[in-house]
Amino acid sequence: MEERIKLIKDNLTGDLNKDLEFLNSLYEQEENTIEDATATINAINIILEELNKKQQEEKDEQEVQTNDEVEEEVQRTPEEIEIDEKIKELLGHIDQESDDEAIKSIEELITKIEELTKSDDDILYCSFKNEFEKKLFERIFAGEKKVVATPYDNDTIYIIYANLLLKKKRRNLAMAALDRAIYWNFLNRDAREKKLDLFFAKKEIVKYLDSLKLLQMISYTAIDLADCYNKYGYVFNSLNDVKSAYAMYKLSYEYYQDENVEKIINTYEEMDPSLNNMSDEEILKLAQENEVVIGPNSKIISAERGLITELINQGYIQEAKFMLENDYSMTRDDNIAQIYNSLLELENSTNETQPQAEVEESNEEEQEPPKKKTTRTRKTKKTE
Repeated sequence: MEERIKLIKDNLTGDLNKDLEFLNSLYEQEENTIEDATATINAINIILEELNKKQQEEKDEQEVQTNDEVEEEVQRTPEEIEIDEKIKELLGHIDQESDDEAIKSIEELITKIEELTKSDDDILYCSFKNEFEKKLFERIFAGEKKVVATPYDNDTIYIIYANLLLKKKRRNLAMAALDRAIYWNFLNRDAREKKLDLFFAKKEIVKYLDSLKLLQMISYTAIDLADCYNKYGYVFNSLNDVKSAYAMYKLSYEYYQDENVEKIINTYEEMDPSLNNMSDEEILKLAQENEVVIGPNSKIISAERGLITELINQGYIQEAKFMLENDYSMTRDDNIAQIYNSLLELENSTNETQPQAEVEESNEEEQEPPKKKTTRTRKTKKTE
């Protein structure tokens, strides 16, 4: 058993593909040093228990901070307390104020939050929707700078400001506010989509398409990727380019099977039955002609796989499975499906050691592994 554990640990290099390819091999084939699959699974379980124990010890150490340290962490400066109160007041009464009053209030607030968090050569202050966004940004866009989350959702505040400006038809200032929201959170889809709406309303199609490419570049889920192709379909339809629009909607449905998109596809096919015969090659050609990239940003995929490796090494199997499912839905990478299935087998083998009642409960909550599509071989060209 000790030899098996040592073998597994020695082969965990930190590289996702190499580490988990090795993990797969433990289940899929006999090796000279491993004769018994059951013993191998037990060895893996021991390693996971060690990782969980280590993680729990780290959490316990963090909880044992002195009261003074905890108080220091949550203590707010007078300026921050003032900003807290202004944000609560603004959000609580924004609908009751006139648009001009609300704009004035939020401009005063913006001045304060801008002064509070100023980036320099070493530190980059940013706002994020969640910790996952922060990790992605750090891996892909931050470079050598240390990324620090702002104490307030600066991007959201600017989006509220933009909405107020749009109500007053001050579109140029609204666009500037949306740009500032993106400055604070480069991954903010809401701000980017509002910019798309403004470009489309002004019939600035070239700017619309350029901004849509950026939106696709930051898309880190299959649903977001499908939404980008949906938007491509919408704009090509507005240009009366039926074939390109249809191809984009087909791509959108390939990444996420939305009922509304399916209805749009069916409508196109009813108007022109020949569209139903459009091949993968034709879709790829139309995408290339329109400078539309098929597939996710390769840097996003690389960063996500690095995070998956960390989750597995720390014993967060459920979280790793969720991210593997997302990866597979974007890439249709068979290696990712195999890794997912290996983790599923690992969980199932662990459940066999639980009391029967617990096993049944776990089975009820278990998700199905990613399904491989056999009707289409997706041809992808990932965003650089």
